Amino acid sequence: MKMKKSDLLNISYKKAFSLIELIIVLFIGSIIIIYTFIFTKELYQTQLDNQQTAILKIDLNSTKIIIEKNLPTIISSLKYENSTLFINDNILLKNVTAFKSKKSSNIFEINITIKDKISQTWKFSL
Repeated sequence: MKMKKSDLLNISYKKAFSLIELIIVLFIGSIIIIYTFIFTKELYQTQLDNQQTAILKIDLNSTKIIIEKNLPTIISSLKYENSTLFINDNILLKNVTAFKSKKSSNIFEINITIKDKISQTWKFSL
């Protein structure tokens, strides 16, 4: 059985078309894999940022509870130096970028900011 010249050309075209399909599939697959890695990296970084923010909020809430439980004696022992909040010369909270406290007749007010990310105002009754 002899093959005609036209049959050989058809086989050649089919092989060429299959090769082009393979190249296109590999190109599209590569793009999908690259963007998957980029998305995964961004998602991981976002999760790290969210985790750090959550830890800062927990630290801030813990500080608030400590101050609230030790009022009014703690008012005179709170000190803010070098981005650190101290109580009786012990570190209470680090990475504080702003701290202001104001005492009126029956209210103690604290404005506090951590790492320029979280800012809160607390008011305690004395």
